[in-house]
Amino acid sequence: MTDHDGQVDIPTMPCPACGHDVPAGRFCARCGAHLSLAPGARPGTLRVSDFAAAPGENVLQPSIVSTLFPHLPSRSRVAFRVSLSLVVAVLIAFCLLQWYVPMLALAIFAPPTLVAIYLFESRLVADLPVWVWVLTAVLGVAVGLGWATLTDAIVAESYSLGLSSEIPPNQLLTDAVFIPFGALLALQLPAIVVRVVRAPVRESLHGFAIGLVGATAFTLAANIIRMIPQLGDSAVTGDLPIEDMLLQAGVRGIAEPLTGLALGGLVGAGLWYARRDGPDRRGVLALGGLGLVVGAAAYASVGLAEAYRLPPYLQFAVHAALAFAAVVALRVSLQLTMLREEHAVIYPELPILCVGCQHVVPDTKFCPACGVASHAASQTSRAARRQDRPQPHIEMVEQ
Repeated sequence: MTDHDGQVDIPTMPCPACGHDVPAGRFCARCGAHLSLAPGARPGTLRVSDFAAAPGENVLQPSIVSTLFPHLPSRSRVAFRVSLSLVVAVLIAFCLLQWYVPMLALAIFAPPTLVAIYLFESRLVADLPVWVWVLTAVLGVAVGLGWATLTDAIVAESYSLGLSSEIPPNQLLTDAVFIPFGALLALQLPAIVVRVVRAPVRESLHGFAIGLVGATAFTLAANIIRMIPQLGDSAVTGDLPIEDMLLQAGVRGIAEPLTGLALGGLVGAGLWYARRDGPDRRGVLALGGLGLVVGAAAYASVGLAEAYRLPPYLQFAVHAALAFAAVVALRVSLQLTMLREEHAVIYPELPILCVGCQHVVPDTKFCPACGVASHAASQTSRAARRQDRPQPHIEMVEQ
């Protein structure tokens, strides 16, 4: 039923997790827990079976698109998956044709291109002032250029992707400490600086986006600096074996971007996480710190694998394992922040179109139908859907 103000009377039920009366559905609109919990059952801390940014996905499922691009509406995720598949296919084709420079260019420029498209497609770019994005990108480029210049000689000796380099074990041990921890710290500097100057939005997913942009700019600048000397090296650009080409494409075009962007976003989400109505953010920050330590240790393992000249498929397996761990760590961190962070103003008595499941549901912290967090959409998207609310009699929450 609808009253004279256009509001709708919504059937409610008690949430077994938080104890509040909430709109009837599959998920609690207040805390996000499953409403089908048996009496006395304890809700899971992570709600592992349902990722709060993508309906129907498990938190531990290493889905690249919903992890690195959580603000995307459901209709756009398919296009991004197709784009990622196309990038991988073209990388492989360039390797088989032994087109080294086009392969390297695609590996370097594809990730920032996808990130830029994500910011506009999700309308995140309108959520924050222009100076925030410009400052983040400029800092990322500056730090990336400085780091690449500072460590160019070390990386050329210790972290060469080719199989012909030989690194003394004592030098390797030194580099395996300096390079991983130094690179991870440098990668986070843009997000840290922007957080210090206090960007106006305090949502964990906005912090994630700032960390993502900073890491993207850092990686782009560092890779360009390291690519330039190779362009005139006939020993590299001429007849590099296809096996080595595939290794470089897999590492530079897939594994390294995934790892860097995931860790950058993880730290950004932790820096922006805020909760005043319960436990503080030490748990999320501890998870972020643990992720960085594990990431640095994994980077050191990568250095060891390359220095000891393991077969290409084993080297790629090490890189892929690191990327897998970084993506899963990011998903767990985002899940914790979305479930626990302080949410913005809501309007539970008014209907809104959920971008996750396309149902018309009450305008609450979590969609009662699919469990997606309201913060998994940009503020611009939320404002637009509130300006054009659906008619409440069309559809309500599916039981």
